[in-house]
Amino acid sequence: MRFKWAIRRIFVIFLLFILALFIVLKYHENDEVEEDYEDEFDPEKDEIFVKKYLKLMQMGRAPARPVVEKKALVEENYWCFLRKPIQFFEPRNWMKTAGIEVYSAYFDDRENSLFPENSAVQVLVMSNHSIESKIPIYCNIFSDSSYSTVKGYIREIWQTGWDPRDSFQVPSLITCPIPRRIERANEMFISLSRKRCKSTENAMKVIMKPKRVSQEEKKDVAVCVKGLDYQEDISSRLLEWIEMQYLFGADAVSIYHFYLSKNTHKVLNYYKTKRNLEVIPLTLPSGNPNEPLERSTFLKANRPQKRRHELLPYNDCFYSHIHTHRYVLIIDIDEVIVPIEHDNYGDLLRDFESKTSGFRLSSISSRNVFKFPSNFTLFPHYHYMISNKKRSKKTSTKGEYGKSFSSTSTVATVFNHFALHKLSPAIAKSQYFTPSEALKLHYKSECPWESRNECHQLQFDIKEDTSLDRFEQNLRKRVDEVVMEIGLTTPSKSNSL
Repeated sequence: MRFKWAIRRIFVIFLLFILALFIVLKYHENDEVEEDYEDEFDPEKDEIFVKKYLKLMQMGRAPARPVVEKKALVEENYWCFLRKPIQFFEPRNWMKTAGIEVYSAYFDDRENSLFPENSAVQVLVMSNHSIESKIPIYCNIFSDSSYSTVKGYIREIWQTGWDPRDSFQVPSLITCPIPRRIERANEMFISLSRKRCKSTENAMKVIMKPKRVSQEEKKDVAVCVKGLDYQEDISSRLLEWIEMQYLFGADAVSIYHFYLSKNTHKVLNYYKTKRNLEVIPLTLPSGNPNEPLERSTFLKANRPQKRRHELLPYNDCFYSHIHTHRYVLIIDIDEVIVPIEHDNYGDLLRDFESKTSGFRLSSISSRNVFKFPSNFTLFPHYHYMISNKKRSKKTSTKGEYGKSFSSTSTVATVFNHFALHKLSPAIAKSQYFTPSEALKLHYKSECPWESRNECHQLQFDIKEDTSLDRFEQNLRKRVDEVVMEIGLTTPSKSNSL
């Protein structure tokens, strides 16, 4: 009997040894540096797809990507053995992994339909061509004392109907559910792989939720501006625009930029010190030029690619405020949304919410009116917006040139003009202020190409604009004080941004 038990023990030990050997070999196999994957792109197939899609659009049968996700299972790989990454990247720095350019990662514990029982790490990436539904992606999430590998969920921040061509770099949101056992970690890092249980050399730090910030403590509005790229001096115009945002009640302003002049940086540095303004340097991902003049030429000559690049900082800015602000306003510096019936954005939004109490709002959009240069009296360049008293009579129709306040409690991704992906099904599509509640003033030097068929009407059928009159005295005073304080002596020469 003892002999039989001894044989069994030896057999068990032998099996454990084989298992341990297998694990060690598997571990070393996965420790190999992950190769740089290249997306397979066939221009001829893409051309065929585009032609078919455009034909379907003409017939009204073109499919659109869903903007609300059904519940998905959390697929965790429990038997992964990963080596700790060697290099750790700060967010808002490009990190290449699995053939994807990772820009930033955020902890997200908001209620959602995709992984309703889990918090998530939201990873913002750019890829060569579309990756949604085309590749598997695995998230290696490292906490203080543990790690986990889960399957990620990809949502492209683009709709095929806007431009079906797949010959560009495109932005995506990769949602990585966090297993419950590590979701309370104080610090996290994340890496991506196209193979499960694959070690990587690089990982990015996850921006965690601020401590002790409740829903009731959230501020009303944060303003986000895309990557500014100006060789010329726009300091005077930018100063006036920034003051308008704070005058209308914005709590925080985030400005992303490529190249800006020394005087423009002088203005930004002043507001970084005196107000809640964040300035984020921006570069393009690999495969694009980043020498300032070459990059500027590239962006001007490649508008379809530029539009896709803009969506990444927009969404990065949105995620940076999901825990601190109720709404995020994405807007350009030649635009300003003016509350007509209220003194500030907070009161405007609360009034609109009270009128739509039966809805869970995603975004609230303001209708657009154009303001072109006119023969008004001479004025300092830093009073350009407030001095232009004319506007087009025509108010743009809903969906044309509008800009929106997007809710941080219901939205997963944002587009230039409205919320795109929503966190759950029972959320309303974009709603609109009436022109008597709010207007978006759009300062243009010339008629936009998209409105070329009605340019004569927009430029010459004009009316007096009184929307800013009640703010004028206070705005002039505040702008003049800042100009004197920072010693801004060289005016911007351009009437347009």
